[in-house]
Amino acid sequence: MEKIMIVDDNMANLIMARKTLEDTYEVIPVSSGISALECLHDMPDLPVLLLLDIDMPNVNGFQVISEMKNNKKIADIPVIFLTAQDDDITELEGYNLGASDYIKKPYTANLLRKRVDIQIQLLNQKNKLADYNANLTASIQEKVKRFVELQYSVVEMFVTMMEKKDVRAGLHAKRIEKDMDVFLSALVRQETVSYSADDCATISFAAKIHDLGKLCVKDNYIEASENPSSKTKPFEIEAAKIHTALGAEIISQITQLASNNSNFMTYALNMCKYHHENWDGSGYPEKLAGEKIPMEARILSIVDYYDNLRYSNKYGKQLTHSEALMKIKFLKFTMFDQKLVDVFLSCSNEIASLNP
Repeated sequence: MEKIMIVDDNMANLIMARKTLEDTYEVIPVSSGISALECLHDMPDLPVLLLLDIDMPNVNGFQVISEMKNNKKIADIPVIFLTAQDDDITELEGYNLGASDYIKKPYTANLLRKRVDIQIQLLNQKNKLADYNANLTASIQEKVKRFVELQYSVVEMFVTMMEKKDVRAGLHAKRIEKDMDVFLSALVRQETVSYSADDCATISFAAKIHDLGKLCVKDNYIEASENPSSKTKPFEIEAAKIHTALGAEIISQITQLASNNSNFMTYALNMCKYHHENWDGSGYPEKLAGEKIPMEARILSIVDYYDNLRYSNKYGKQLTHSEALMKIKFLKFTMFDQKLVDVFLSCSNEIASLNP
């Protein structure tokens, strides 16, 4: 049975209210505001509703509800005010203090019962809705957690596959994640981008699979494009370039299977497809230029180029940190976004320290 407290200094009113409600509710009669507050503070099992007389000596109903609202333990107990006063100001004051309903004296037993039943029904509906929302939130959180775990598993699976095919590719992917994390943090600090912390972590992790499409390209084509010579055939270079589109296609298929167009998938697809686009429109696969290139792809292109200069022979001999920075500075406005290059230069020493 729901527990209801009735607070009234008139004993006849207490007896009538108790007899009206006790067949359905557990009724706690209290004869003063002071006693009501003491009971509420001490009770381990609180009432679900309070019927509170306004006109009581020493501590009136307005003072009781004011004290209740200042105590987290009892602040949410619904209050129905009882009063013989018949003026709008008193009624409005009661509602302003947080009353749920207002019953004017003298009242009949049937009216009291009906108003109490309505409040209990509303309270039960509120509790059911709260339980439903809690269960829904827990369900959504669990689904989000599982999807995030799936994303991370997919990334690590692809990185492992890339590493099995070419150890250098796996090491490149791991360095890219760390370097992107530093670069993105600097971009946010300098207000060059407005990514959230979650966005930055997601982009850094998704960047590990920017070369995913190379799994679908023959090794000799990749080798020929990374180490061009007089014997390298144009079609071999062109064949290697399609790794951008192939990687994006794989990500797109995963997105369709998962029925979830998440930020992770969007970032991963953009970086797979567009990390070889150039600021001046001379890149591939779509020859996008300037701000038409997704921001995360523009950011990655600098980190990817730096790492290839430092740790592979894709662009000739491996360069020192300073030599790599000189090449990147030279390619401002043509290959890279100038404002991004400036920020990269500002945090480049930290990036270099990650991979000595």
